[in-house]
Amino acid sequence: MKASIRLLPTWVCICTIFWSSSAFVAKPWVSIRNNFRSNHQRQLVLPPLQQKRSLSQPNVIRGDKYNKDNSTLPSPKAIAKRLGVIPTKEASAKTWQRAWKLHKRLIPLLHSTDSCKPPDSSLNIACMWWKSLSGNDKSSPVYDNGLSYDLLPSGWRNILRFRKLYPRLHHGNVELRTAYIDSQIKDIVQNLKQNFSKETNNGETIMCQLICMGAGYDTRGVKMLEQNIVDRVVEFDLPEVVHAKERLYGRLRKRRPWLKEMSMPTLIPADFNNIVDVRQKLFHAISTSRDDGLQKTHTQKQEYWHTIFVFEGVMIYLNDGIPSSLLDITSKVLKETKLVGSLVFADRLENVPGGDLNLGQIELQSNGWLLKDWCPKPGLARHMGSAELL
Repeated sequence: MKASIRLLPTWVCICTIFWSSSAFVAKPWVSIRNNFRSNHQRQLVLPPLQQKRSLSQPNVIRGDKYNKDNSTLPSPKAIAKRLGVIPTKEASAKTWQRAWKLHKRLIPLLHSTDSCKPPDSSLNIACMWWKSLSGNDKSSPVYDNGLSYDLLPSGWRNILRFRKLYPRLHHGNVELRTAYIDSQIKDIVQNLKQNFSKETNNGETIMCQLICMGAGYDTRGVKMLEQNIVDRVVEFDLPEVVHAKERLYGRLRKRRPWLKEMSMPTLIPADFNNIVDVRQKLFHAISTSRDDGLQKTHTQKQEYWHTIFVFEGVMIYLNDGIPSSLLDITSKVLKETKLVGSLVFADRLENVPGGDLNLGQIELQSNGWLLKDWCPKPGLARHMGSAELL
């Protein structure tokens, strides 16, 4: 009896998945059937040329509106091929909207027994589940060995065992930007350590810190620490998100006991629309790592810190002018603290409507950054790239 009760959330979710999956198939089929009947009834009165135009009209595919208005944006398939990710399913805009509405309705159920009760802010909870779907996929470049899965509520997270039943839509799109950001961070760190070891012979060492601007409930910081890619992580987000993430990290440490011996990300509450406050907190966070490196004694290795700023899907929710201001203060704070750094983003830059490389270069250069890689994609968070401090 107890086992049946424990499995109840899973069975409820399985039924929901089957229902939602069938909805994706059934509704388009109903539409096709009705269109066929309607066209069949009218075919005798339609002139031949009009019939041919109707039959030759292509289906509405997600991303078409971006490609028509912004020819500088490549197709999702091209980006997926570059990143080694399975492309998202080609579907109409209505299908994408239907998938999102179904998932949105499911979220309260998924967290109905969640003791952490994380508040939803700017799709944070939805992204947590989407990233767990990809993180649980061993064939994906963003596979995290169950890390994001361990952040989810008990019982309900068993739904991810049936990951293949999910239509590859929103979580596949989020997987693109996750794969891009992770790969760029790893490349930056690898190049830094290789070049630093070649240029210095005095026992000095390079240390890397990750500053995630608007981290939400993402586990990237823990993943990078767990895999020894970076040495320190700082995460900024709204106060209510930070408080909820402290509870989520508490649960994560219980499920992954080895994290108790590891330095976890430092969480800092901040409202990005308050630029003055964000600048002060950034300066303090970066100065801490600099001062730690300078305080080494003669018998210890001198540390040089490199800071990597990460923006993922946060600029699209900010007030006008704030995204550019954030880029500006990140570069200025690094210069004021006499440190060097990099920038990795999968977001929506200001003053760059499509995927135009020149406009992206101008926007970043005007805010103290030199664009090194540019990989735009369709969607709201359409600008992916990396840059170094000018």
